[in-house]
Amino acid sequence: MILGVQGNPPIGFPKPWTIAGYILLAGAALFVGGIVYQETILTWTDGPQSLGFGNVHTGTALLFFLAAFILLVGTSLWIVGSLVLLIRKKFRVPLVDWAPIVLLVTLAVILVIPYENWELLSVHIADPGSHGNRFMLEAAASGNQRLVAYLLGKGYDVNYEDSGGTTPLSGASVGGNKEMVRFLISKGADVNRKNRLIGETPLMAAAETGKLETANVLLNNGADPCATDKEGHTAAGLAKKYGHGDIAGYLSSRFGCQEKVIDSCADPSVSACVHP
Repeated sequence: MILGVQGNPPIGFPKPWTIAGYILLAGAALFVGGIVYQETILTWTDGPQSLGFGNVHTGTALLFFLAAFILLVGTSLWIVGSLVLLIRKKFRVPLVDWAPIVLLVTLAVILVIPYENWELLSVHIADPGSHGNRFMLEAAASGNQRLVAYLLGKGYDVNYEDSGGTTPLSGASVGGNKEMVRFLISKGADVNRKNRLIGETPLMAAAETGKLETANVLLNNGADPCATDKEGHTAAGLAKKYGHGDIAGYLSSRFGCQEKVIDSCADPSVSACVHP
């Protein structure tokens, strides 16, 4: 395939090689186009997405990841082989032969654009409508302050709580994003708002996930260290329960709050319980 002819080396790649390149290019274009579709059109219509969202929900997740692997290996080998051919032919190759290299690299660049950038573009181009609060919650959890600020400016609720009881502040607290926590509080987030399902505050969320610095930010902005969830646990108690002894010790020594743990198994209104 790679010829070393002196004088006038052959112009162009072997035809089968060029055809293979265009086949890979077509496959890559379809694959990347599908991802971009999920990150733009589906984002506009259905709210925040995740990689492979559409495929997972249509039952083709395995095919999706298999295609991604085949394309990655195939295009990588083709590009490397084409670069070798270009060098051997001293770059005296028609554009039609090496154009797939540039186009495949361009598709790769598009593919690695962070989803948050597509998301930000989506909400700027199309009104987020009923999905705005979901966008803000997801952006807060991932640390996308630009998107949170934009959505707050559009009038969405900084204290929005989803069906699982998560708010932007509790999501940011779980992620340990101190700057986002400060930003949300400055915009009116309720630092002591309790999850309606389990009664957990953002401080408890930070403590049970081992985020000491975030817990301090919350405390410095008025978080109640002695608040209890529906089982009677304080932030210190939850930190201890989930194996974060440093936070548990810190909170206990600083505040000395008392827990009032409720034995749900002793409550006749509870039909089932889990023993530790």
